[in-house]
Amino acid sequence: MLAFIEGELVRCDEGSVLINCGGVGLRVLVPEGTQQRLPAVGNRIRLWTAVEFYQGPGGRGEVFLFGFLTEAESTLFELLRSVSGIGAKTALAILSAMSVAQIRESILRRDIATLQRLPGVGRKTAERMVLELQGRIQAVEAEEVSGLPAAVRQEALAALVALGYSRSEAERMVREALHSGAAAQARTAEELIKAALQRGQR
Repeated sequence: MLAFIEGELVRCDEGSVLINCGGVGLRVLVPEGTQQRLPAVGNRIRLWTAVEFYQGPGGRGEVFLFGFLTEAESTLFELLRSVSGIGAKTALAILSAMSVAQIRESILRRDIATLQRLPGVGRKTAERMVLELQGRIQAVEAEEVSGLPAAVRQEALAALVALGYSRSEAERMVREALHSGAAAQARTAEELIKAALQRGQR
């Protein structure tokens, strides 16, 4: 599996970049706005990648290479295109329309109204995004921020709900505790709950 590529940035075009990787020119499709975050032409860059094989008319096959500046973008791209009704190009359009943080937050908050305004996403697809990706995004965020097992996070969420918080409020408290660093030393559900409660009291 091709995880990332490194090479010299040759040219930036609308929606794609051309990279010289060891004498091979690779055209990589990128989300809108990526070009503004790239160094000047001639510099070396690294892009996290995903590959899509497309069977065209008459059996003619095409290969599309997608690239992202961060591993978080690449991971979310793969999650999005795993949802029924979202192909690779729609997933790229979604990442062009909103940041990783905004997409994650909309899914975690079950914000169907925001999600269905994304390109290529209707209400049913937005509902599938929440249903299929919410738990997976929670697991990704927990691992990114603290390295805590998903089971610890789920135990903390259940305890907060038992204390009377709504599920969405409990998720927000845990997420803020993890992102703020308040739970940096947490290794158990009890320690994570304490940190989350401290955030909830602010």
